[in-house]
Order: sequence, then C-alpha cells, then structure tokens
Amino acid sequence: MATSQKLSSSSLRFRLYTRPLHPEFFDIYHDHSIVEKDYEAQIWITGCTHLIGFFHQGRSLVELISSTDSELPRHGRLLDLPFRGERDHECHSLEGTKYLVNFQLEPMSPMAYAQTHHELARMSTRRGLFVPFPMWMSGSLTPFTYIDYEARPGQLHVFAFHAFPQDLAIVKTQSIFELV
Repeated sequence: MATSQKLSSSSLRFRLYTRPLHPEFFDIYHDHSIVEKDYEAQIWITGCTHLIGFFHQGRSLVELISSTDSELPRHGRLLDLPFRGERDHECHSLEGTKYLVNFQLEPMSPMAYAQTHHELARMSTRRGLFVPFPMWMSGSLTPFTYIDYEARPGQLHVFAFHAFPQDLAIVKTQSIFELV
C-alpha cells in the first residue's frame, strides 16, 4: 500500500538498503530506468521524495528519502537518519559497490528560497527529471522534485533537489554509486 505524502521537510528521513523495495510501498509519480553495460539503476520520484536503486550482478543498493511515517521493511536497512543540517556518509565495498552521499536540509530566507526555486526549475528545462506538485501548492510557488544524473561506465552520479515552499527549504542530495 502506498504511503500518503506528507508535505513537510521536517518529517523526512534518509534510508539506505541492500535490497530492492517493492513499488507498492510508494506513490510513484515518475519512473526512470538507466541501463549501462555494468549496472542498471531505477529512479522513482515519489512526491517530494525519491528512491534510487543501483543493481549489479544480482546485488542491490537502494537510497531512499521518505517521510518518517513510512512503514518500510527493516530487513536490509543499513541506515536510517533524520534530515538535520548537512551530513556525509560513505560505504566502501558494499558487495562490490562504493557509495558516497552528501545530504542536507537547507532552510532559507523568503528571497533566497524564491531565487533558488526559480533557478532549479529553470535548470530542469535543460536536463534531468522534473516533477511539479501543484496539488500541494500553498502559496505562489509549487513544490517539486528535480533529479539530475550522470550515468558513466561503472558509476552513477545523482543530484536531487526537493522543494518545500511552505517550509522555505530545499532538501538536497548528491550521491555516487561506483563499482569497485
């Protein structure tokens, strides 16, 4: 059963799994597949949240940003951290995959938020995956998810931005999945 979307940046958690997660746990607004010679990846935009699955030789590494009320499996969960400030995390040799992530919740002034919101929306017209959520709008700016990625042989770099206008906050992640 899909989780309901709570539109608050304060309820978000960063999770990392060594197993795939079933789509029935999510409301998937955009599904994007990446197929490279050495690996496959899946990007799901699940509201102002996301899931990135990296798959290589039958092994999985799954990054998930979701709300705290999500009832997700504990089996295979490596990390479960709240979004507070900025954090870096690194995992070496996870079954042949090196994983690095930087994530942060960035609160802003109204002017800085509006400028950042418009700049990210403008960047998304040139590349990446952009999904707006006008149904959750509570002012003049629309919540959205913007994910840009670069798929290389043996590596996937993902930059994700989740806009929360009601909180004047942007959730940012920069992730690198690399075969070792």
